[in-house]
Amino acid sequence: MRKTVTYSKSYTLILTTYCSNNCSYCGFKNNDNGLITDSKVKKLLIFAKSTGHWEILVMSGENAGSSLTIKKQLLERGYSDYVDFASSMCKLILDHGLLPHTNIGVLKYDELERLHNVNASMGLMLEDINKELGRRIHPGKNIAERLRVIEDAGKLKIPFTSGIIMGLGETQKDRMESIKALLRLHARYNHIQEIILQNFVPNRNSKMKQTATVSIDDYNELIELISKNSDIAVQIPQNLNSCFKDLMLKGANDLGGISKGKDQINPQKTWGNIPSLKRELKSSGISLQPRLPIYSKYIKMGWYTPAIEPVLMKLLSLKIFSHNIIARN
Repeated sequence: MRKTVTYSKSYTLILTTYCSNNCSYCGFKNNDNGLITDSKVKKLLIFAKSTGHWEILVMSGENAGSSLTIKKQLLERGYSDYVDFASSMCKLILDHGLLPHTNIGVLKYDELERLHNVNASMGLMLEDINKELGRRIHPGKNIAERLRVIEDAGKLKIPFTSGIIMGLGETQKDRMESIKALLRLHARYNHIQEIILQNFVPNRNSKMKQTATVSIDDYNELIELISKNSDIAVQIPQNLNSCFKDLMLKGANDLGGISKGKDQINPQKTWGNIPSLKRELKSSGISLQPRLPIYSKYIKMGWYTPAIEPVLMKLLSLKIFSHNIIARN
């Protein structure tokens, strides 16, 4: 029997590149830019739909609503706050027959709740639980707050994605402790659908230019920790990790989003062609299958809102998703 590995055909929508953090490993931040325009969003969604995407990954820098420029733009465009704007963009995504998955940083409980209404799933990377390392490489980020957001998502029954970034100077013990923190939250709330093991890839705008080596044995230990202690999918970003096939054979089972567009965080790293990836994986006894941004488990549990349901059900009626479970409990 073939092993099954999943992917989502996902296009990225960047609401703004403003970010209040100053992470040494990140090349995404550009505080000269404000909010994306409505016309650009509509053009992007039309392209995404016409090229066969079904998921829109909604991203931005963290704490974007604190920018005076963005506050002014929100007021001029009739939005009460940044989450109101993000929610409006998610509604527009749904209007185009696509499913939003939003990751815009640390949010308050009520902000998560508002966005949950118009999202199939949401996410926030834990990155690493080592506070001393954090003070050196991402001093603006509060690990306790990130864990609080992930826990709040569980309380709200939001299908959730989290993960760690590897190769930033952390130890394998740090990685294991970070994963264990996520496993503890999942054991309590049953809401984490995937954990991303993301290797750091420097780009031209990141201050940190070198990455520490992460061995295959290190990956295997983390994959085993997740797989033996939960039903959470283990995601290896296909375009960032040249060893993705070997790691799938070791127990990882998701390639994440694959797009016709460029990776907005790592633009120098292009995604593979899906037919080619299918052939490559098939030669190793792996079947590559499409999935939605909300996993089948959570569809069956009814963890989706009325706003999501029409688009979700229409997508589930397509032949490529015939393997998904539709009925609620």
